[in-house]
Amino acid sequence: MLWLKLGKTELINLEHARSIKKGPNSTIEIVMDSVSGKRILPFADDQARDEAFEKLLENLIRLKKALE
Repeated sequence: MLWLKLGKTELINLEHARSIKKGPNSTIEIVMDSVSGKRILPFADDQARDEAFEKLLENLIRLKKALE
């Protein structure tokens, strides 16, 4: 299982994530399974969003390679 920490009080189990994409207005959208719905992560600006998105992708790629 891979967990994504959001702030100091929330974790998301990425096993239930169906898609992760850049959204409008400096956000990242995580679409979960039908039970969990969608999470919108706001950022101060597009640059901060893009940096967080790239770090998330890098970590997911590292995890996939480690599990192979």
